[in-house]
Amino acid sequence: MQKVSAFLQENPDGYLATTEAGKPRVRPFQFQFEEDGKFYFCTATTKPVYQQLQQTAFIEFCSSSKNGAWLRLSGPIVFSPDRSLKQRILDASPMIRGIYQTPDNPVFAIFYLEHGQASISDFSGNPPQTFNF
Repeated sequence: MQKVSAFLQENPDGYLATTEAGKPRVRPFQFQFEEDGKFYFCTATTKPVYQQLQQTAFIEFCSSSKNGAWLRLSGPIVFSPDRSLKQRILDASPMIRGIYQTPDNPVFAIFYLEHGQASISDFSGNPPQTFNF
């Protein structure tokens, strides 16, 4: 899992897929951090992605590196009300702090993947490296 976490720390920007009415919905998204095997993301309760995750609490996130490798991370998600984790995100990201300002902002939501699958692939012809967490 260290390899997955390192890849995401180097390449936090990617695309998050959800579903809406049985159809895929994909948007740019940013990985926040990994802690204790959980992969954290954040969003606003006012966004369609939040509503989609309330309906179907499952995601796939994909990011790519400068050298053409890509990582897929998927599984069920759990929302967390943990104020200290929200503060960690605000402290690490001036952009997110500018949006939500405080961990007590009721619009600020965080969620994590605790279990699922990850794979790292490239165009070398080698099989993907797969990880279950």
